[in-house]
Amino acid sequence: MHRIRIGLLTGAVTAGIVTAAIPSAAALAATTSATNASCPRGDVCVWSGRNATGTRCNWTGDDPDWRGGSIRCKPYGFRVNSIWNNGYTSNPYNKVKFYRNANYSGQISDPVSYTTHPINAANVAIRSHKWSK
Repeated sequence: MHRIRIGLLTGAVTAGIVTAAIPSAAALAATTSATNASCPRGDVCVWSGRNATGTRCNWTGDDPDWRGGSIRCKPYGFRVNSIWNNGYTSNPYNKVKFYRNANYSGQISDPVSYTTHPINAANVAIRSHKWSK
């Protein structure tokens, strides 16, 4: 009987580790490790490191608050050092505006147009973004 309990406990612990290691779909969409400069077509991607290295976050649509929105860019507060607007040029909303604050407040620079590869940014703190014309 003692061996069965240990076996069940071991199975439960193993199942917990496997479950904890599989992130939700939203987490996968928001944060992944990127070393190959990939960005899904139609998304805007940002990285914590230069040349598309470090932590990557990506979105298909707007996000009013990277810390509290439906897709959360983690780790919170990392500074953006690479950006890739891999959106569709056929869509009239093919540029991305970045904002220093939540709810699209404090626009940082001109909208970022479509690019064929990541571009380096200057260690910028961003909290929200919106697709624009």
